[in-house]
Amino acid sequence: MKTQVGCKRLVRIAAWTGMLLAGAAVTAPAGASTVTLNGSGQMYWTAQFEGTSSGNAQTTPTGSYGNNYALSVPGQYSFLDSFSQQTNNLTGPGTTSSVGPYAFQDTYVFSLSQAAQGDALVVSLNLGQSASTFYDISDLQFRLYEVPSSTTQPGLSIPTGSTIIQSWMGTSGPSSGNPVQASFSNVQSGTYFLDIAGIADGSLGGGYVGQLNLAPVPLPGALWLMISGIGLLGITGRGRSSRFAGAGSGT
Repeated sequence: MKTQVGCKRLVRIAAWTGMLLAGAAVTAPAGASTVTLNGSGQMYWTAQFEGTSSGNAQTTPTGSYGNNYALSVPGQYSFLDSFSQQTNNLTGPGTTSSVGPYAFQDTYVFSLSQAAQGDALVVSLNLGQSASTFYDISDLQFRLYEVPSSTTQPGLSIPTGSTIIQSWMGTSGPSSGNPVQASFSNVQSGTYFLDIAGIADGSLGGGYVGQLNLAPVPLPGALWLMISGIGLLGITGRGRSSRFAGAGSGT
């Protein structure tokens, strides 16, 4: 039984690692712009912050990074990143979390043109045993919030006027190889920030993969009945008009 579980985990890790390597190989012209994804595709971080020995630092985007995304609903969108070993945490305002400290924060910026529901999940590519992990992200966590304007810039603090969809949630300490997941419902059209954070503390660093799933918000039952009733009234009205027109032409 343990052998079967171990094999399944190796297969899962191999698949995630393949995603990470494939994503790392994809490049696009540098420069911030809005990328439209229709139903599927990979998102790259819009902004990245890392702790250094001299304080917090923001990474300069290159290649595919630095863009934001217009996402269609429904859709399934992936995201991922990898790091060398980190030893300095981010500090200062906006870096406090009940899950634990973190050395990096990747922010993915996306917009929706309609209401949606769905879920987000992220998992560390955990390789090695707990006592000698060589590739892992500890304190892996994420949060999701709507910002007040499409021109709002990412930072370590949640901007004033934002609406929190999901506050920091994740796994404290070394990862278990299981995904961190949260569902959300009835988010409206607007601009959203998805922050991923943690500490790549394996001897060779660490990496994560994740997915954002979006689905349309179903119409409430009462509203559906009202719309159906309006449609039925329209059909009945057209039928009566036809009968009246026929009666008039016969006189």
